[in-house]
Amino acid sequence: AVGDRPCGPGPEAEAAAASPGEPWAEVLTAGPLTTVQDAGRPGHGRHGVSRSGAADYLSLRMGNAVVGNDAAAAGLEITMGGLVLRALAPCVVALTGADCGAMVVHAGRRVPVALNEAFRLREGDRLELGYATDGMRAYVCVRGGVDVPIVLGSRATDVRTGLGGLSGRALAKGDRLRRLVDPPASQGTGLLAATVDPL
Repeated sequence: AVGDRPCGPGPEAEAAAASPGEPWAEVLTAGPLTTVQDAGRPGHGRHGVSRSGAADYLSLRMGNAVVGNDAAAAGLEITMGGLVLRALAPCVVALTGADCGAMVVHAGRRVPVALNEAFRLREGDRLELGYATDGMRAYVCVRGGVDVPIVLGSRATDVRTGLGGLSGRALAKGDRLRRLVDPPASQGTGLLAATVDPL
């Protein structure tokens, strides 16, 4: 079924976890609450560990599909908007979920970007999300997936227990995010043809 969640990262993601990812973004403004989330970590409730994972998993899954990732790849979950990122390297990203009136800022130009569409960021570009006008949670998915340690089969953040994600907490100004290596070229052919250059 479309809403079914996988139990954790796929085998490609598990293999990639053994090698460090590459930097792709720095957090300039984190907004009220931005965390790293994936499909969550089911099956640990008897040990007092919550499932965590994306609140709107369909939106996360859509974002991953648009950029060519495995369905279980980790992305950023932004509650109410307000996130601002600076690209540290060229990358392909997508926005899904709540409409936050996102803009890409390049050399002083502000260009709106659409939801549910893969687009390129150049090194130094800023991705700015306003505050949500339709829905509550937006998702930023990057090609390859956000790279944080896998804990109990998941990269999801549980802020109440300090488990998973980036040191078990919400993102903060100055955090530098890493992404896993690109998916295999066989998955990327269609993506590159459909990727938008917002500039």
